[in-house]
Amino acid sequence: MSSVVRKMTTLMEKLPVVAATFSPKIGGTECYVIIKKSADDAIVIRKAHEDPRYHHLAGQFKKPGAGMLIVIKDMVLEEFGLKITPQNSLMIGDTWHDEHAAKAMNIPFLEATIIHTP
Repeated sequence: MSSVVRKMTTLMEKLPVVAATFSPKIGGTECYVIIKKSADDAIVIRKAHEDPRYHHLAGQFKKPGAGMLIVIKDMVLEEFGLKITPQNSLMIGDTWHDEHAAKAMNIPFLEATIIHTP
C-alpha cells in the first residue's frame, strides 16, 4: 500500500486533487481514501473497509463494483460538503470495468484513449 499512497500523495501535491480512492487487494476487500483539505493541511488516509458503514461493500471495492465510488462520494460530501453529480463529475478509464462502475454511479465516462491520443 505504501507505494500507492506515495504516488497518490505526490499527484495530490502537484494537481488540484483533494480526494482519491484505491483498492490494493485482489478481490476488492480493502478501500483506502486519501484526503487533502487544503494546501496547508496534512494528507489523511482513511481505511474505508474498516468503517462499519461500508462492511456490506466488501468484495465490491474493485471495479466493475462501485464500492470505491460509493465511499468517495460519501467522503467528499462529509469532508467538503460537495455532492458528486453527473454534472460535476467525470470518470476517465481504459477498461469496461471502469465504464461499468461509472454507469453504476450515474457518472459520465470518457475513454482514456481520447485523453492520451495526440
